[in-house]
Amino acid sequence: MIRARFQGPERTLHELFRRIVFNILIGNRDDHPRNHAAFWDGTTLALTPAYDLCPQPRDTGEATQAMAIARDGRRHSQLRVCVEEAATYLLTDAEARDEIDRQLAVIHEQWDDAADATGLTEADRNLLWGRAIIHPYALQGYTGAG
Repeated sequence: MIRARFQGPERTLHELFRRIVFNILIGNRDDHPRNHAAFWDGTTLALTPAYDLCPQPRDTGEATQAMAIARDGRRHSQLRVCVEEAATYLLTDAEARDEIDRQLAVIHEQWDDAADATGLTEADRNLLWGRAIIHPYALQGYTGAG
């Protein structure tokens, strides 16, 4: 659908990839199709801004996304799956790894500021970090760009 009906399909696929990676990194597994809505101008579609991002802490290991990441239906909440599917989003493996590493760096660098800005207590921070935000399962099998 994106390749056939969206404005700037390559740009749109890159943005969708970024959103999938971000959902995995923050533990948002409720990424159903309505979270990736589109504006219709009568001719083409354009992604709406991202919304309804909700980290979901968990104590279990394996997790899946609500929507398939891969064309074969794989939904594992793992960065390695994103890299394996980079071509689906018109990205090279290197471009996919660069984007993932960029997001990882931003989350690590800005987590405390974001937690402060939203008024998270120390208990909330501890609940989210590693149990939703950058859960170890997301990193299994992933090797970065650098």
